[in-house]
Amino acid sequence: MKKSILLLFFFICNVSALIAQNKEWVKVKDTVNAYIIEFPTKPQKGSQDVPTAKGTVKMHTYTSQTENDKNKIYMTSFTKYPKSFFENGLNTFESQNRVLNGSIEGAVTNTKGRLVSDKKITFNGYHGRDVKIEVKSLDLTYMIEMRTVLAGYNLYLTQIIYEKMNKGHEEAKHFFESFELINVKQ
Repeated sequence: MKKSILLLFFFICNVSALIAQNKEWVKVKDTVNAYIIEFPTKPQKGSQDVPTAKGTVKMHTYTSQTENDKNKIYMTSFTKYPKSFFENGLNTFESQNRVLNGSIEGAVTNTKGRLVSDKKITFNGYHGRDVKIEVKSLDLTYMIEMRTVLAGYNLYLTQIIYEKMNKGHEEAKHFFESFELINVKQ
């Protein structure tokens, strides 16, 4: 009897893993903003004006909300900063880091969250950051996992939002690993 239950449990776990691996992801190839990424469902395309200390910029987004997934929201955004925003350009690590810091600080402030981790990364030779932000909402705690990459004057952001108890799963890994830059123009 114990062997039967154990075999059944093992079978269910393996079938669940196979189903998750075979899930059809939706590839988005944004040739205007020069990136490719995969979403678990068809994302909605959008854009909005975002005020900054130096002026307003346009943020272009793709967002996918899921019901039967551990992640609640998958999102990418692209923002091209005008060169006029940066008197001395973005040629130094320090100037690039200021832009990345501003992006992260804006996300923490706008969500009224708490920065839990912040790791400097290099992505395709460009500076970036992997961060986690904790956000409390009523009686739930959410996590935002966010990757920002600055390629010239172009800021790319990929993020997922999930309930804190659902961390460390394959869908999040797949989403972040599917992100690619293509033909980045300076």
